Amino acid sequence: MEQFQLEHRDIDKSLIRINQGDILKLLGEQQMGVGAYTSDLVEEFIGKCLRLSSPKGAFVLAEALESSSAQEILIPEVTFESGKIIHLMLRHSESYAFFLVTAGPEPENLARSLINEGNYLEGYIADLVASALVDSIADQIQEQVRNQANMRGLPITNRYSPGYCSWNVEEQQKLFRLFPEGCCGISLSESSLMDPIKSVSGIIGIGAKVEYRDYTCEICPMLNCHFREVGAQ
Repeated sequence: MEQFQLEHRDIDKSLIRINQGDILKLLGEQQMGVGAYTSDLVEEFIGKCLRLSSPKGAFVLAEALESSSAQEILIPEVTFESGKIIHLMLRHSESYAFFLVTAGPEPENLARSLINEGNYLEGYIADLVASALVDSIADQIQEQVRNQANMRGLPITNRYSPGYCSWNVEEQQKLFRLFPEGCCGISLSESSLMDPIKSVSGIIGIGAKVEYRDYTCEICPMLNCHFREVGAQ
């Protein structure tokens, strides 16, 4: 869609932040803590996944159109069935930034090979670290959107992704059509799974009356999400 201007963005590895404590919590750290061996493994794989990764990111800006439905997000030529929650969070947007980010295939390949070799703890840690890695890359793209919006004197919302907050993951098919095929080296299957797996797509609202929230898990019905557990502790 030529009307949406694509912006490829450089990802600075030195700005990627992975909190070791969050990974330990996801591993089930209790008040007594985890052993030094596991803690050392987490530190090791944070460094290893970061070195191996090939982070990429891009976003497109689109005009926000008014919708008569409280469950839709409209842009020129595309209607997203976002559900009530995301419509509510983005309802005052004047424009949207749709984004794609990836950590590349290397971190997930490392996790998979470790598991295939029977190194289950190491593989699980590498997988958790890879997920945290791509989330930090998404943070970086979000800051770039924020900086661009700030130049216009506008705030932004939090980012929201298909598959969360009752937004059907199949809506990624529409989102990916806003980008050139193979953008950032990411492909989308017919079942709406991204390859590389450690990739994220989503939307950010921009506008004079939008609001950024420090913590948004309370709006999401996914009670069994392990990222909710990290934030809740």
